[in-house]
Amino acid sequence: MTAMKSSKLLNLTLLGVFAAAFLAPEVAPSATPKTLIPAGTILTVRTIDPIDVDAAQAGMKFNGTLDDPVMLQGDVIVPRGASVRMVAAKVEQGGRMKGSDLIQLKIYSITVKGKSYPVVTSLSETKTGGEGKKSSRKLIGGAGLGAIIGGIAGGGTGAAIGAVVGGAGGAAVAASGKPHLKVPPETRLQFQLLADWKI
Repeated sequence: MTAMKSSKLLNLTLLGVFAAAFLAPEVAPSATPKTLIPAGTILTVRTIDPIDVDAAQAGMKFNGTLDDPVMLQGDVIVPRGASVRMVAAKVEQGGRMKGSDLIQLKIYSITVKGKSYPVVTSLSETKTGGEGKKSSRKLIGGAGLGAIIGGIAGGGTGAAIGAVVGGAGGAAVAASGKPHLKVPPETRLQFQLLADWKI
């Protein structure tokens, strides 16, 4: 009798162990901690799509790639070549005799390892000279007529603080003799993060 009781007790114990193993809640794998890229980080983008002031409208989106990696403490957080989507925030066509063609762009999203992340950046402003002049200041770091980015002193979140930093192009001379703004592919533009970006 004692042996039978011991056997039954052992069986019940084993059943309890198996039941606990099957019924125990699954432990979710710990989430990978997010990396914070701080506001103020400079993002350098190389355009892919041509941007023409005559065809562009506010709200249109354009493709580019990150031309310099984003690094923190020596580690590459966002690699060079990451896909960038830009949106035209403002497009203006200058008059025949005066005024400037102008395009303001900002980054809409950046794709890293197949995931698209929305970001908030400064504006990058490209413009031609006014008053019907055929040329104005050259591209920063590049050749061609017309385009330059200006920083707006004391500006807030909408300040145009980016810059054209390379690439050939700017303004093509239209039939009227007035520079006609085009931002060609391979133009380098700079933007600044206005809000922290968690990735």
